[in-house]
Amino acid sequence: ISSCPAGTVLSGLNYLKGQPPVLAMPDEDYPAWLWDLTNPKSKRHEGEYLGPGSDAEKRRLRRENRQLLRDKNKFGAR
Repeated sequence: ISSCPAGTVLSGLNYLKGQPPVLAMPDEDYPAWLWDLTNPKSKRHEGEYLGPGSDAEKRRLRRENRQLLRDKNKFGAR
């Protein structure tokens, strides 16, 4: 599944001086979830994606903040 064979030098990834070059590993050495990153979010998860930065998460935070403002205004306006 990898785009380069094991042992290929990955140029541009080694940014520390004096370190050996970064080499690609065999596909079996990478975690299984890594290969799912190229799939669209809706196919990766059942239902709506709820991770950080998702539309559902933004709506939830907006709803919570709106309720906090309403509560603050209701109790502080007396």
